[in-house]
Amino acid sequence: MKSAPIAPDIRLRPDGITPCGPAFLSRLIEGKAFRGNAAEVLAVNAREFGDLVEIRIPGRRLLQCNHPELVQEMLVRDAPHHHRNIVMQRSKLVLGDGLLTSEEPLHMRQRRLAQPAFHRHRIAAYGEVIAQFTQAMTAGWQHGSIRNAHEDMLLLALRIVGKTLFNLDVENEVRQISAAVDSFMGFLPLAFLPFPELILSMPVPAMARIRRSRDSLDAFIYGVIRERRAHPGDRGDLLSMLLAAVDEEEHSGSMTDRQVRDECLTVLLAGHETTASGLTFALWLLATHPEVQDQLAAECHRVLGGRAPAAEDYAQLKFAEQVFAEAMRLYPPVWVTARTAAEDYEYRGYRVRKGTVLLAPQYVIHRDARFYPDPMRFDPSRFDEEAKAARPRLAYFPFGAGNRQCIGEGLAWMEGVLALATIAQQWRLAPAEGMPPQPPLAAEVTLRPKAPMLLRVERR
Repeated sequence: MKSAPIAPDIRLRPDGITPCGPAFLSRLIEGKAFRGNAAEVLAVNAREFGDLVEIRIPGRRLLQCNHPELVQEMLVRDAPHHHRNIVMQRSKLVLGDGLLTSEEPLHMRQRRLAQPAFHRHRIAAYGEVIAQFTQAMTAGWQHGSIRNAHEDMLLLALRIVGKTLFNLDVENEVRQISAAVDSFMGFLPLAFLPFPELILSMPVPAMARIRRSRDSLDAFIYGVIRERRAHPGDRGDLLSMLLAAVDEEEHSGSMTDRQVRDECLTVLLAGHETTASGLTFALWLLATHPEVQDQLAAECHRVLGGRAPAAEDYAQLKFAEQVFAEAMRLYPPVWVTARTAAEDYEYRGYRVRKGTVLLAPQYVIHRDARFYPDPMRFDPSRFDEEAKAARPRLAYFPFGAGNRQCIGEGLAWMEGVLALATIAQQWRLAPAEGMPPQPPLAAEVTLRPKAPMLLRVERR
């Protein structure tokens, strides 16, 4: 049963028009402006100033939306007023014009062309791949050994995306791609800075490494594209679908090699980093909540009976799905969604100026006690059907919302649920000695662990 709507708490400055928010100068003098990670800064803003926060910094204004109703207005209703945030705009230097960075009308055309690659029946074909690679990973675990969960999950997610995107299952090649991707990711935080083109071209080792990584990935991706163009056919991977896609709605043809490259790079970067972080935090939460871990193992035993999971088991692994959902509530890999106002427009009596950055922080809303009582408690039952129905839809949006909602969401859910089920039915997890009760977080391009996530693994 849906509860009565909770209206946004909007507080105004003395002018009666402008939303409240922190004063940059006083925070700078007090030393608070750069204290703590960015996600926690946004959480403090919400606690102190309510659901609509205006943040003034030299040369820019930001509008932080901390309520599902405001998020719906920002990401869905007012989407025509916005374009991508400054980080995504500048990331075109390395990502090109893929789904993460492109603007309309190119974005909508690319989404139409890419959509068949992510249809449900196509994703279902990858269930066996997910279970197979997860079992291969855990085959190298030793009873009683200590594993760095984040390192394991990054390699697992990259192996899965390598297979589902390129039909590539040679681990040595995957590790080479992993090294290039990790270096490549190092550029994205620099997109916050002015003149990123100049930064990328600087003759310093870090930038030279990123340029080499870009060239290495380009050589690999374009090489695969050339081979596929010369020998066309469906090889059961996403790349086959991208190459075969034709825009019949607007009769604009198929993707160019550059467009295919941009989408492949987007899937590589976004498709492994976020899922790996979600799985890492899910394993950590299971390790620190043995009763939940036992409940998940019992479901896996009942549904799977000791065999590897397949795509058709997904619908029966309800508790595994709830565990993964609750992990992404507490630790959303995409911890904030940002847009930039492309024009002036009126918003709730407030004039949003062109260039204003609008923020919808998953990290804040997912931890809001109004929608999640005792929000820091790990409780997968928050995601049973009754509990979900009682909340506003955008009280939970780990994959975004609107016309830019993540196109790979279905694959991410399949990967998270089947990987967790594969691990939970065979292994018992516990934090390694000396690990802190709460994982330290790095809120950068994605939310990820700031330190190794060390877990002791024991066979069941």
